[in-house]
Amino acid sequence: MNDRISMGSVSEKLLNFIDTAQVHDSYYEIALTLVKNYEKVKTMPIAEMADLCYVSQATISRFCRFLGYENFKRFHDDMNLEFRLLDDYTGQFRSLLRSSDRKAAEMYQERVRKNLETALSEENFREIRRAADLIAAGKRTAFFSHHFLWDAGHYFQTKMIMMDRYIELYQSYDNQMKCAQSLDEDCTAIICSAGGTYFSYYRDLTGTILNSKAKVIVLTQNVNSNLINGADLVIRCGETNQDDTGKFAMLAVIDHLVLQFMKRHYSIHKGENLND
Repeated sequence: MNDRISMGSVSEKLLNFIDTAQVHDSYYEIALTLVKNYEKVKTMPIAEMADLCYVSQATISRFCRFLGYENFKRFHDDMNLEFRLLDDYTGQFRSLLRSSDRKAAEMYQERVRKNLETALSEENFREIRRAADLIAAGKRTAFFSHHFLWDAGHYFQTKMIMMDRYIELYQSYDNQMKCAQSLDEDCTAIICSAGGTYFSYYRDLTGTILNSKAKVIVLTQNVNSNLINGADLVIRCGETNQDDTGKFAMLAVIDHLVLQFMKRHYSIHKGENLND
């Protein structure tokens, strides 16, 4: 899979731009038009897309470069590489959903329960404490992920800044690679990937992180992947990502990583010792 599309789909980039735009200019209107006609524009040549957005073809080309694509063709090709929503769910779950909402919910609930049980085990708590200590010891900490777990990284970032600890977080492949190349022995890197797709999609990026002198923490369910050999700490975040249920355990581990950092390294400085 192409590095750029898997790091953030076209739809994610469009929505992120729309959600955060401070000025509703022509680029904002183009993005809004595209997301409102998303399935249709996937098959449109540039001339038709320009007509739909009431702009010139040159403006569409500039907009594609603005989003980080080399040209319209790369932008258009990436639109058609995106996953279908149905791909997130097993045939068994979809069949159960058709026949019984209650039974489908029970299957979903059981998978979430098992994942949380593993993620919050005593063995995991020992590793989460170690991870909090590694973050505290480093002068810089960077968080590497993609798609929904990049958003989880943003959540982690907002929690940690409340404790005077800035977590570096970059969305594009190029910026993540630049960050990885800058890591040294005073840094801590966190790689977050439920099923391990990050390791397999971005082997060069993962290798750059692991070959740096930084301390590397990996949050994943795929703890036996040989693509993360060399990590200093691997924390198991549940057992399965079937039917998109892995995210709850990932968030639980991130939450408890925040709590352990607060307990072991922040509360003491604020005059409230939460340690035993």
